[in-house]
Amino acid sequence: MIKKVIKNLSLFLIILLFYNCSVLKNNDRTFTEINDHKDSTADISRIKFIKNLDYSDFKEGKFDDKNLTVNYRLLKPKTIAKNKKYPLVLVFHGSGAIGTNNTSQMGVLSKMWLLPENREKHPVYVLSPQFPVRSSNYHLDENRNVQVSESNEYLDLVLNSVDSLSKTENIDENKIYVIGFSMGGATVMNAISKRPDLFAAAINISGISEFSNEINLKKLPIWIVHGGLDTDNKPESNLKFYDEMKNSGNVKFWKYKDKYHNNILSAELVKEIPQWIFKYKK
Repeated sequence: MIKKVIKNLSLFLIILLFYNCSVLKNNDRTFTEINDHKDSTADISRIKFIKNLDYSDFKEGKFDDKNLTVNYRLLKPKTIAKNKKYPLVLVFHGSGAIGTNNTSQMGVLSKMWLLPENREKHPVYVLSPQFPVRSSNYHLDENRNVQVSESNEYLDLVLNSVDSLSKTENIDENKIYVIGFSMGGATVMNAISKRPDLFAAAINISGISEFSNEINLKKLPIWIVHGGLDTDNKPESNLKFYDEMKNSGNVKFWKYKDKYHNNILSAELVKEIPQWIFKYKK
């Protein structure tokens, strides 16, 4: 009798161990903590190269609804087939690029699409608006005890203009993506909360989350990247969003344990972003 109990208990423990390992494996697919990540000299040089790329192929434009104006630059595929549709990548900048010169917003997340391998392998439209004021502001959510993000009418103008642009250009409305860094990462979260129907996938890098429309974001692929040592936008807001969405949504989180706010954009990310977003369509 004792042997039978021990045997059954052992079997139960094996099953429990297998279940726990499976859960951990599943969690590893959506949450990854990266320890002691050091960018190599080659990686640093790669980012410097991207920052110095000539962006004259991004043509200047302006969204204007008679009350508000937002300048932008638009990159088109090198060759546009008459009867073919192409993805659109919408890029939101950080607070350091606020202005009206229509140049400051041209950072790594915009210029990376000029890399020869991306131009050839991923013919896309890339839209880089420049907000004249903050596109997102933050306040404390007292219930969650984290910072949350809220947007303004300038984001509304950009999102409405994307609708119009999709009708005048050869844009595949099932393949519209949004990415952003810092304030731009927060604006990504605002954009998908306002228009979950518009996007096929979203990437928030070092932003602040919005929680007002989580129920309609459950099917949208969202990738969050944050540095554990970030003191500009602390990671707790994004971690809270992930925690609330991990069981019902499609959220992937990379936490770089030893990265700060301003060194999060790495050659590794630049390589991974196209591979990840173009897996998805509406």
